Amino acid sequence: MADIFFSQIDEKTLRELLARTGLRDAAVVTVSSTLHIENGNQAAARLTGLHPLERIDQLLSEQASAALRDCIASHTPHTVYEELDGLEYRLEILPHRDGALLAFVRDDRASYDGTLRVLHAKGTQYLGALLADAAQVDDPVLAAHLRRQCLRMHRLLLHSDFLHDPPLTEQLQLHYCDLAELCRDAAEQAAAHGSVPITVHAEETCIALVEPQLIRTALYNLLTNALHVTPTDGDICLSLYDDGAFFTTTVADRGPGLDAARFEALLSGWQMPAPLDEYLALARQGTPPGLGLPLIQRIAQLHGGSLLLSPREGGGSQLHFTLAHLPEALADHNLHAPMILEDGYPLEEIEFSVLG
Repeated sequence: MADIFFSQIDEKTLRELLARTGLRDAAVVTVSSTLHIENGNQAAARLTGLHPLERIDQLLSEQASAALRDCIASHTPHTVYEELDGLEYRLEILPHRDGALLAFVRDDRASYDGTLRVLHAKGTQYLGALLADAAQVDDPVLAAHLRRQCLRMHRLLLHSDFLHDPPLTEQLQLHYCDLAELCRDAAEQAAAHGSVPITVHAEETCIALVEPQLIRTALYNLLTNALHVTPTDGDICLSLYDDGAFFTTTVADRGPGLDAARFEALLSGWQMPAPLDEYLALARQGTPPGLGLPLIQRIAQLHGGSLLLSPREGGGSQLHFTLAHLPEALADHNLHAPMILEDGYPLEEIEFSVLG
C-alpha cells in the first residue's frame, strides 16, 4: 500500500521529500488545490483519521493552513511545526502538481539512531546479567547496593527508550481509574523511601481515563524530585484538583526553587546535542539536563495535558501535572504491551532506586 502511494508522487517532489526526511519517519498525504485529500500512506491515515475527499484543513492550525495555501499559490515549500494529540510534528509542505504534499514528521522518533538502539539493547542485556549476579552475593548490604545501582541504570534506559520512541495516545492502555487513590498510594510509597513528610489533599475519589502505570511512573518521578531537593525539616504536599476539563496533580517541594527561565531547557535538553565537556560543566553547576521532567511532560502530553511550573509560597517549587478529560471512545482500545516494562522488578523499586 505504502509503495503504491509513493510511486504516484511526482519525481521532483519525492526527491525534495527525501532530502528533508526518511519516508519511514513521515505520515504523508497529497491534497488538491481545493485542500481535499487525494491520497496518503498508512501512517497518515492512522495519524489524521481522515480519508480521501475530506478536507485536510479541518485538521490543521490557522498557521499551517495559511502555509499550505501559500505553498499551492506560490509553488514554494514551507516548514511549520504542528501539534496533534499533544505531540509536536515538523510539517513539511511541498508543491505537488496543482496542489501540495504534506509530510508530518516526528523529529524525536527520527533522532533515535542505531547507536542508541545498540546501547539500549546491550545495556539491558548486561544489566540483566549483573542483577542476577548481585543476587548471588553473600553480603546483604553489598548485594542491595549492587541491585540499586543496576536498577538506576535500568531506569535510565527505560526512560530514554520511552522518550525517544513514545506511543501515540490511541495506543495507550487506557482504563478508568481512581486518580485520588493513585496519588495516595504514590505518596505512601515515596514516604517509605524518604525522610520528609508528604501530605495529600484530594477528594475521596476522582475517576479518570488514564494508563495507570504511566501515571504511577510520572507521580513517582515528581515525588523523587521533590524528595531530592526538600531538606529534612521541610515538607512535600501533593494535591489533586478536577476543574471539569483537566485533572491537575500538583507536587510542591521546599527546595531552592526551579528557575522558571531554565524550565523549558530542562524539558527539551535531552534532545539537544551537547559536547561532553559542556554537559560535565552543567553537572558541576548542579543543573544538567535529565530525563525525569521530560518523561513526566511526555506522559502528560499523551493524556492531552502538560507539565507546568510555579513558585511555592514560603519557598520551593510547584510542578503541575495536568491530564485532560479524555473521551470514553478511547477506553480499552489498546492491546499493546506497556511501554515502560517492569521486567520482573517492581516499578516502585525501579523508580525509587535513585534515592538513598
